[in-house]
Amino acid sequence: MEKKGLIKYIIIITIILLVAFLSQQAYFRGIEKTFISDATNKISACLADGSNWLTSKIYPKVSGEVQKRGDMIKTEVNQEKNKISENILDKTKNYFSGVANSIMHPGTPQNCQPAQTSTNK
Repeated sequence: MEKKGLIKYIIIITIILLVAFLSQQAYFRGIEKTFISDATNKISACLADGSNWLTSKIYPKVSGEVQKRGDMIKTEVNQEKNKISENILDKTKNYFSGVANSIMHPGTPQNCQPAQTSTNK
């Protein structure tokens, strides 16, 4: 560990111990309350400013992008639903037309075609 880092940590620890010691003294109790009150007010003001900035600057950009992406996803999902529905409808139609063909024309070769085999000569 470097000497600068060690010295810095020693100074920080000393300040913390000094503040802890002085906060227990009767003379500093009034100053402590005033300091805490002022710090709380300043922090509250900074948080309010930060919240207003986020609400006015960041939220509209993010919400607009989220809305746009959400609409794109909904469109894609609806297109896929339509494709699946059409695919199921086509397969069902083909199945029932095959059943109807086998009932109307029993024993004809086009109803029960053998599997295609490839022959290499």
